Amino acid sequence: MGTEIVGEAAYKGASHRIKLHLDGKELTLRDGLKLTIPLKDVRKAEANDGELTVAWAKEKIVLKVGDKAARLADKILHPPSLLDKLGIKAGHVVSLVGLEDGAFVCELKQRTETVFEDAIEPNSDVILYRAVAKADLKRLKTLQKSLKRDGAIWVIRTKAPKDAKAATEMDVITSIRASGLVDVKICAFSDELTAMKAVIPKTNR
Repeated sequence: MGTEIVGEAAYKGASHRIKLHLDGKELTLRDGLKLTIPLKDVRKAEANDGELTVAWAKEKIVLKVGDKAARLADKILHPPSLLDKLGIKAGHVVSLVGLEDGAFVCELKQRTETVFEDAIEPNSDVILYRAVAKADLKRLKTLQKSLKRDGAIWVIRTKAPKDAKAATEMDVITSIRASGLVDVKICAFSDELTAMKAVIPKTNR
């Protein structure tokens, strides 16, 4: 998921109708022009009168996106971190289950000191649950008992599983809904993993 906008692009002397998608790693253009710009390569993103000029490497493109130009420029120059996308804030109680990622845990502990590894803390603000197999998803009903009413469970799975027993996106969605939760958001956790956010319905909080 990310920001998606329809607009026009001026690129290499031609005008194109485009669909623009922006996430934390890249700016992707589709429809009349197919182009992917890694955010790490962007050296300029400037908004002026409804136009967004993006320069990277030795190339430049002008995106006509109206009043969204300034907001897009800021997102391109200051992409949200993984912790931002997961909604983890200072002081949050975070429980990790089945997630073995030392670098991420180190970064997480710099954001909040209340981190429980391979343990479920009552009244957790966020639970990060690594679901490898379909059978792992049965635990969602139990996990939500340790979740604050306005908290979130992020179900983390392999993006392109090869094992027939591995949890797929539809498996996760079906299990979330069967457990009485609602799926509200997806974000890339890493190159290999994706995460889906599940929350308690507002009517049940």
